[in-house]
Amino acid sequence: MSQLSDEQLVARYRDGDDMDALAFLFDKYLDLIFGVCMKYFKQPQDSEDGTMAVFEVLVVKLKTHDVHNFKSWLYVLTKHYCLQKLRQRGKTLTKNSEDILMQLVDEVHPDDVYLIESRENGLRECIQQLPADQKRTVQLFYFESQSYVEIADTMSVDKEKVRSFIQNGRRNLRVCMNKKNGEQGIK
Repeated sequence: MSQLSDEQLVARYRDGDDMDALAFLFDKYLDLIFGVCMKYFKQPQDSEDGTMAVFEVLVVKLKTHDVHNFKSWLYVLTKHYCLQKLRQRGKTLTKNSEDILMQLVDEVHPDDVYLIESRENGLRECIQQLPADQKRTVQLFYFESQSYVEIADTMSVDKEKVRSFIQNGRRNLRVCMNKKNGEQGIK
């Protein structure tokens, strides 16, 4: 299994229910998952429980999501799981520069923090400008890791309409961000 790429392992699981492929992927990124859980839960026991719960979520979500970069997708899935659990506990979180840096795969120079924050703020503004259906589907899909089917059920529309809302939302976000980046001189 170690000779296969993440994408090949994901395909083996999705196409053939190959739990060995999924277990290999999970084991490969176990430290990442546990680290994200520790970042949010701050307790080893809670983080261990969270890590196992992420596996259970992974078994279901990986079947319904089209994943192109497994490591990044898994990071976001784990983060959303942790945030959801903390919200259920009634805790509030504050976002700081460390959170922003933690989300990046590559190391960021401290001088680039302003640039990252600027882009995040621009993205938030662009999301708010989307038409209501596009905004809702983008938030559910990207920030709450819901599948097309789950979103369709939530919004009482068919799956193709959800796909259309997400595609149009992404296009509108790209146009908006390009305008903002041009205005701010960011490339």
